[in-house]
Amino acid sequence: MTSRRISHDKLRVFMHDVFVASGADVADAEKATDVLMWASLRGVDTHGVRNLKRYYIDSAGGVGRRDGVIRTGVPLTVERDSPTTAATSANGGMGLSASVKAMTLAIDKASSQGMGVVTVRNSTHFGAAGYYAHMATQHDMIGFASTGYLFPHGQPKAVAPFGGLLPMLSTNPLAMACPAGTGPAFVLDMSTSVVPVNRIEMLEELGKALPLGWALDAQHQPTSDPVAVDKMVPLGGATEFGGHKGFGLAIASWILTGLLSGAWRENPDPDRVLGDNKSQDPENGFAQEGIGHVFAALRLDQFGDPDTIKRGMDVMMQTFNQSPPAPGFDCVMIPGQPEFKCMQNRLRDGIPLMASTVSDLSSLADEFGIALSLHDNNAGT
Repeated sequence: MTSRRISHDKLRVFMHDVFVASGADVADAEKATDVLMWASLRGVDTHGVRNLKRYYIDSAGGVGRRDGVIRTGVPLTVERDSPTTAATSANGGMGLSASVKAMTLAIDKASSQGMGVVTVRNSTHFGAAGYYAHMATQHDMIGFASTGYLFPHGQPKAVAPFGGLLPMLSTNPLAMACPAGTGPAFVLDMSTSVVPVNRIEMLEELGKALPLGWALDAQHQPTSDPVAVDKMVPLGGATEFGGHKGFGLAIASWILTGLLSGAWRENPDPDRVLGDNKSQDPENGFAQEGIGHVFAALRLDQFGDPDTIKRGMDVMMQTFNQSPPAPGFDCVMIPGQPEFKCMQNRLRDGIPLMASTVSDLSSLADEFGIALSLHDNNAGT
């Protein structure tokens, strides 16, 4: 089929200019653009340029997203600090740029102390978790990132707990990355639900059905209709195939992000409590103030020679790649390799855009008077 495409350099300039025109300062715009570009180049289209307007620009105006109004011009403030840890607040600012700052702080602490762990509270949507974990690999470190939210009174399209009816959790993704020598870094970036909400939204825009088992309708029945989705399913399934494990991982993510960051608190700012049911009384006095994140970095040389460790990663990858593939697969690949291959292709051929994304970008171009140059390409997405 014919796809609209945009070159990565033109897309980068356009997104940066849109962020600045919407009120972000230049430094925050650069950071936010890098996060979305990384996702789009690597084929993580659910978390890339597709979200520019609806998640970040419209939110700055108080419409569109349920994650709360994004405040511009607010700093990331450190509320607790130690040589290896920090608890910070994004103060309702853009989660993309605040998260880059927080991960940078974790890397700085790891550079001097061997490891660094930084939490963020009162934040907004931070895009692809893998970006922040991958940041650490450029410093011979292992990186970790996660984000989470708890809706005690329920929220449409949230994740239902294992064995429960009320959708209460965000998809609480977690990511880990480890550098290699000559090969691409290992990057695991996964939701603790079967799929993230973004993928349901994207299939709805494409007019495509969902595979059964991804989500449930209001009657708690599996649905293939993205419009009918009322609740997401934890990794492993609602009641079978290890769903209790996905639910447990989601809780573990929330402990590190919502609880440890101080986002889950007594007497929260009601303007920063998210969801359709936020007007209900807090659960036993507690509610979550904004989205919570956690970032960690661990220096390789605390455990051995970094070059030896990275060579070991290369050999591990080769061992899997050279193993016999199952029917329907060309080869066995580990997390990070398919995305790296996609990035090479998109750097060369441009980034494919869905019709709804083209419409969003064209709307932003008109709104802010910024040129947008697309081209047609006879290739599939």
